[in-house]
Amino acid sequence: MMNFGGALVSIHGLIDKAAVGVGALFMPKYFREDAKAQTVAEYLQDTSAPIPPIDEEGDYEVSADTPVGELDAGFRVAQWIGDKNPTLIYHHGAAEVPFDYGFKRIFLRDEEIPANLVLVRAPFHRRMKDFQHGIRTLSNVVAMLAVSVCVIEQLVQQAKETESRKVVVAGTSLGGFITNLHYIHHNTADAYAPLLAGLAMDHVYLHSLYSRAVAKQAKDNPTAIESVLNFEEDFAAQKKGNVFPLLALHDQLVHYGRQKDSYGDCPVETIAKGHTTAALAYSQLRHHVCKHLK
Repeated sequence: MMNFGGALVSIHGLIDKAAVGVGALFMPKYFREDAKAQTVAEYLQDTSAPIPPIDEEGDYEVSADTPVGELDAGFRVAQWIGDKNPTLIYHHGAAEVPFDYGFKRIFLRDEEIPANLVLVRAPFHRRMKDFQHGIRTLSNVVAMLAVSVCVIEQLVQQAKETESRKVVVAGTSLGGFITNLHYIHHNTADAYAPLLAGLAMDHVYLHSLYSRAVAKQAKDNPTAIESVLNFEEDFAAQKKGNVFPLLALHDQLVHYGRQKDSYGDCPVETIAKGHTTAALAYSQLRHHVCKHLK
């Protein structure tokens, strides 16, 4: 631990500060044009994102009809070992371009995973300039969340049609929040493993280190962000008990205490890292997800 600016901060927290600081200097701000939107539930009602049938490994494109217009998304079948096997559906983090950067390092390693592996690509993640353009409004971000939830649900249903023994949905950071949203709105998978995410997404944008990436006018009028990006009450209404979160103790973006509390009495596993260093702890993330595939 180090004494930095009068506060005790771990080296993991300092790495988070450096990473976000550089990004905030050069990236256009979130919600710089508008910070108004309906809820995720309302967007889901008006979103259609049909996916093609899976017939082989490879990339599949998805065209989504949403309240903000047509958005492109996609998914990759990275490994298909056959029907009646477990299936893992994974979602990447925000601004992760290429979208398979973390996925390949977590799952496509020397030791093979005895499961079908599917990676979802959210809207605005084909290229970095697409992401920068997409985050200009809150409505775009909520539409992005809704599209990913729709794509995941259809992948879950296709996996069940192939008699998959177990279906697990997982994701890191943004992907972890989307994992939780799928649980809230569908809860059709057998298990959920949200990594470095909770239910208070509004807190990330308004009160964490990541708030540096948000436009000042949006932070000065936080009500809309709080009303559409906090999912605690919806999560608490679900009682199935098949969510297995992992949080990082020194995370400066997804604050450990705040997000742990957001899960209520749901047990949370902890690693002693920050957001950046936890996202790079590939073996630990892999272990946490894969134990729920068994």
